Amino acid sequence: MMAVQTQILPPKPNTTFASLRNRNFRTYFAAQIGSNIGSWIQITAENWLVLQLTPAHASPASGGGLGRGLALGITNALQFGPLVFFGLYGGVIADRCDRRRLLVVTQSALALLAAAIGVLVAARLIQLWMIWLAALLLGLIMSIDRPALLSFVKDLVGESDLPNAVALNNAVISSGRMIGPVTGGLLIACFGAAPSFFINAVSFGFVILVLLILDVGRLHVSRPADKKPGQVREGLSYIRQDPVLRLTVIAMTVIFIAAYNFQVMVPLMAFRMLGGSSELLGIVMSSLGLGAVTGSLIIASWIKPGLLMIAICCGLLSLIHIWLSLPLGIYFSVAGMFLLGVSCGFLNVTITSTLQVRAHDDVRGRVMSTYSIGILGSALVGAPLAGTLADAVGVSDSFLIIAAICVGTALAITSAWIKAQNRAVVQSAATASLDIGVKSGTLQSLTSGRDQ
Repeated sequence: MMAVQTQILPPKPNTTFASLRNRNFRTYFAAQIGSNIGSWIQITAENWLVLQLTPAHASPASGGGLGRGLALGITNALQFGPLVFFGLYGGVIADRCDRRRLLVVTQSALALLAAAIGVLVAARLIQLWMIWLAALLLGLIMSIDRPALLSFVKDLVGESDLPNAVALNNAVISSGRMIGPVTGGLLIACFGAAPSFFINAVSFGFVILVLLILDVGRLHVSRPADKKPGQVREGLSYIRQDPVLRLTVIAMTVIFIAAYNFQVMVPLMAFRMLGGSSELLGIVMSSLGLGAVTGSLIIASWIKPGLLMIAICCGLLSLIHIWLSLPLGIYFSVAGMFLLGVSCGFLNVTITSTLQVRAHDDVRGRVMSTYSIGILGSALVGAPLAGTLADAVGVSDSFLIIAAICVGTALAITSAWIKAQNRAVVQSAATASLDIGVKSGTLQSLTSGRDQ
């Protein structure tokens, strides 16, 4: 029977940036900073182009054609939908292939796609259907690229520094989400949309260069998984049979769908609860991003992967959502949004580290694909639910409902952890009794033999 562990790696006195001692990871880390910022610059430009190419007052209800909201929704669905449906298959590819070489291919494809859209924009040939096609192609490439990127972190640093490297990687992702949209907006205002795509293409080029110059001899690479049928089912079965992985994925799915709908809840809070402007929305979103970076860096030096820490993070999320539900003014809400970012950074790092250290190398891509599916694909379900809930009961009460879901998840995970610990104690005691009984029986047999 598979034992339930809450901490796989022994604690050791690491610093926040311990994994950067590894030259390969240090070089890769620097390239990923630029790449993540570049990706969000492109997403900002892409959304702006969709708005520009869609008539301002058009809507299906008025008979004027496609509305801007629907056009943006289609763009995001095409971009992130493929990861939901094909992410596990991308994980299989990541497990079967040399991940470094696979990433060279996927990053090259992403660079070419960004450059092509940039050329079309610069030549004033871009049309809405082209953006949708590019979004679909981007989503299909990402369904392979994301599982490989997450799995490659272990190949860079090995087991000992893996949780710290995961935390720093999450900080890079969060900083890109925070810096990229602001930079993209400034680029569009000053130079138009085309440079945003070219900058992203160049950022992918730096990643490709780094992948090619890495010291391959220092990579912690294991033998790729054999090619055989049923490997998606095999990955799901592996997760289901490991109680820690199973509970982690369940908790992750619930929390991401219920509490990670920032693109819906943050604007609604800014405009409905605070009566703010677009400038206030920018401040609130920046506070969230800054909190996520801060949380990832804080937890980097003492991360403890496991169910108990996941439960604690879920409880912290519940408290922060109660804070946000209170109508105590702008400064209170901005501070609460910063703390929400911190708690999300804690949870993201803890979940990713738990998945990483529990997964064997031959299924790592499939296990990590569940995180990519959850963090990027949950909005397809959660965003419409969050918007509907906020319209029905209000933003403040929606935060309270989210808080209840988070604390319920925390209690369920804590209960499962306590039961697992009790089972482990009982099994340990039974094993000890059996050993004592065997030794006692052996001693009696030896004594009886001497007496005869």
